[in-house]
Amino acid sequence: MKISSFTPFPADYVADVAMIDRRFAAALHQLRSRTDRFFAKLLAVQWLATIVLALVVSPRTWEGRLPSTHIHVWAAIFLGGVISLYPAWLGWKRPGRTWTRHAQAGAQMLMSALLIHLTGGRIETHFHVFGSLALLALYRDVRVFATATAIVYIDHLARGWFWPESVYGVLTATVWRSLEHAGWVLFEVTFLSMTVVASLKEMRELVARQIGLEKINRDKDQEVRDRTHDLARTEEQFRAFFNESPIGLYRATPTGEFLAVNPALLGILGFESLEALQRTAVHQPGFEAGRAQFFAELVATDRVVRRDASWQRLDGGTRHVRESCRAFRDSTGRLGHVDGTIDDVSEHRQLEERYLQTQKVQAIGQLAGGVAHDFNNILTVIAGYTHILLRDPAVKDSTRHGLDQIRVAGVRATGLTAQLLAFSRKQRLQPRVIHLNTVAAEMDSMLQRLVGENIRIRTIGMSGLSAVRADPGQIQQVLMNLAVNARDAMMPKGGLLTIETANVVLSADYARANPEVSAGNYVMLAVSDTGTGMSAEVQARLFEPFFTTKVPGQGTGLGLATCHGIIKQSGGHIAAYSEIGHGTTFKVYLPSVDSQPGPVATPTPVGDQRGAGQTILLVEDDRTVRELGCELLTSLGYTVVPASNGLDALERFKEHSNIALVITDTIMPHMGGRELVNRIRQFAPQLPVLFTSGYTFDALGETDDSLAEFDFVAKPYDPAVLSQKVDDCLRPVRN
Repeated sequence: MKISSFTPFPADYVADVAMIDRRFAAALHQLRSRTDRFFAKLLAVQWLATIVLALVVSPRTWEGRLPSTHIHVWAAIFLGGVISLYPAWLGWKRPGRTWTRHAQAGAQMLMSALLIHLTGGRIETHFHVFGSLALLALYRDVRVFATATAIVYIDHLARGWFWPESVYGVLTATVWRSLEHAGWVLFEVTFLSMTVVASLKEMRELVARQIGLEKINRDKDQEVRDRTHDLARTEEQFRAFFNESPIGLYRATPTGEFLAVNPALLGILGFESLEALQRTAVHQPGFEAGRAQFFAELVATDRVVRRDASWQRLDGGTRHVRESCRAFRDSTGRLGHVDGTIDDVSEHRQLEERYLQTQKVQAIGQLAGGVAHDFNNILTVIAGYTHILLRDPAVKDSTRHGLDQIRVAGVRATGLTAQLLAFSRKQRLQPRVIHLNTVAAEMDSMLQRLVGENIRIRTIGMSGLSAVRADPGQIQQVLMNLAVNARDAMMPKGGLLTIETANVVLSADYARANPEVSAGNYVMLAVSDTGTGMSAEVQARLFEPFFTTKVPGQGTGLGLATCHGIIKQSGGHIAAYSEIGHGTTFKVYLPSVDSQPGPVATPTPVGDQRGAGQTILLVEDDRTVRELGCELLTSLGYTVVPASNGLDALERFKEHSNIALVITDTIMPHMGGRELVNRIRQFAPQLPVLFTSGYTFDALGETDDSLAEFDFVAKPYDPAVLSQKVDDCLRPVRN
C-alpha cells in the first residue's frame, strides 16, 4: 500500500518499504490479536446474556401460546453455547490467525441473531446487526465483513422463510423481504470497509512516521555521540597540545594570577607544579617586574599584546621570554580570563648577541687588516733602508747601533702586524697534514721555559689521534699564546698547565648553538690552567682585539684574537670555559683528516742573489716603497722600470719589449695587480710574475683561486728574501 504523500519527513529519514511492511504487519497482527481476545470475552458475555434472556425474558415474551417455556428457548441456550464457545476458545488460545477472525465474525453475527430472537424482536434487528458489524471493524480487515455479511444474509433468508415474524416484525412476509435487509447490511459494510481502508492507510502512515522518527532519533543520537566523541577528542587533543607544547602556555586572571600552566612554562621557571608556582613565583624579586603594567594595558584592549621580559627562575637564573596575551570577555562584556603564550628566547638572544659580536669582530678584523696593510708598506721602507744602510761600510759603528735598534723595532712591528693579519684571518698559511701530539711534544721544552718553574706542565696525548691539516707554525703560535695566558692567570703562585688532545664529534646541537662551526669529526687541543678564572663579562669579550685585563705595558690584547683568527682560517673552532676560582680551559677544534703526515722539507738558506742586468717591471702605488724597491733591485744588478699603478704599468710594458719579470702590488687604484697580469699575459703568456702586498696571498685568493699559481712575497719583505724570490722567478728564464 502506498505511503501517504503528506508524510512530514525528508526522504533520508523514511525507512524503506520492506521495513514499513514488516513493522505494519507486526502492528496489525498485534491489533488483531487483541481484538480476537476482545471478541472471545464478548462472545462469552453474550452467551451468558443468552442464558439470562432465555430463562427470564423469553418466557414472558412467548407466554400465551404454550403452557410452559417454548422449546426453541432451550434450543437457543444450546445453540448459543455451540456458537460462542469454540470461537471464544480460538480467540483466547489462537489469537491473530485468519481462521480465528472469521470464526469469531460468524459467531458474533449468529449471536446477534440469537439475542434478537430471544427477546422476541424487542432488540431492533438492524441495530444489533449494525453494532456487531461496527465491532468487527476493530479487526481492520475487510475480509471479515464478507463472512459476517454472508452469515447475516443466510440467517435472514432462513428465518424469513420459516419464521418471518422473528425477523421482520410481521406475521407474514415474502422471501424477497430478505433482499431489503441484505441491502441495508451491504450499505453499512460498504461504509465500514471504506473506514477500515482509511484506517489501515492511516495506521501505515503512523508506522512510517514512527520509523522515520526512530531513524531521526537514531541519527540524532548518533550525531550526539559523534559530537560528544569529537568534543572529547578535541578536548584530548587540546589537552595534549597544552601539555606537550614546546612553548609556555597559561591561563590567568585579569590581575595576572596563574590559573593553569603547561609543563613547558613550569620548565622555563624551574617549578614542578602550578601550586608551587602560585606559592613562590609571584614573591620572587624581578619575576613580576613590569607585569602589573603589562596586564593593565592588556585588559584595556581586545587585541593581542606582546612584550619581551626577563623572568627569574626558581634557582635564581634568568630567562629571556617573549610573552603574548589576550583578554577574553563574556557576552555581557565582563572580563573573564587571560590566555597567553611564553616563548623562551634565551638561546635566540644569546645567538643574536653572538652574531652581533661576530659582526663586530669581523668589522674590527677588516680594520685591522687595512691597518696592517698600510703599516706593512711603512715597515717595508723602514726595514729596506735599514738593510741598505747596514750594508754600507761607510756607516760608523755608533750609527750602526742605532740602525740595529731600528731593525729590531721593525722586526717587533712586523710581528705585531702579523698578529693583526692573523686576527683578521688574512695571513698566509702553509697548511700540511700534522699530528697535534707531535706539535705539543715539540713545544714542551720551550713552553716550560716560557711559563717558568713554578708552573708544572702535564701533556695528555690521546693514542690513535687523528691527523689535521694546518700550518704547524701557526698552531705552535696558538699553543704558545694560550700557554702565556694560562701562565699570567696562575701568577704569582703558579699551578698546573694541562695540554690534552682527543678525537671528538661535534653534534648538530652544538653546531646550532655555535653557527660558525659545522657538525662532524674533529681533533681537540685543550689547554687548561688552575688560575683565577674569568667572569662572564670577560668571557664575552675574550676574542676582541686589543681587549686585555692586564695592566698597561704587559699585553697588547692581540694574543687570543690572533688564536681566534688562526683557528678560524684553518677551518676550526675555539671556545673557552671558565669559572671564577676554578681556572680556565681553551678548547681548539680542528677538522680531522684521513691522511697521514708527510716528510718535512728542509728550508733552503736565503741570501742575496745578484742579477745579470735583466729588466724588471716594478708596479707599486706607494711612492716610498716603489723607490725602495727600485734601489734594492738596482743594487742587485737588475734594470728596473717603475710604474705607479696598473694602467701606468701597461704603458711601460708596451714601451719596453725586454721585460723579464713583473713585480706588482696586488691592490692598487685604477687597475689592480690581477687585472694587470691578465692584460700582460695576453701578449706574454709565459712571463714570470711576482706578487707583493701588505695583505697576504690568502687574502687575495679569497676572490680568485687561480692566484695560487703565482709567487708571492709579503710586506714588509726582507731584501734577502726579495732577492731570493726574484732569482727563483728568473731562473727558468735564464736556463
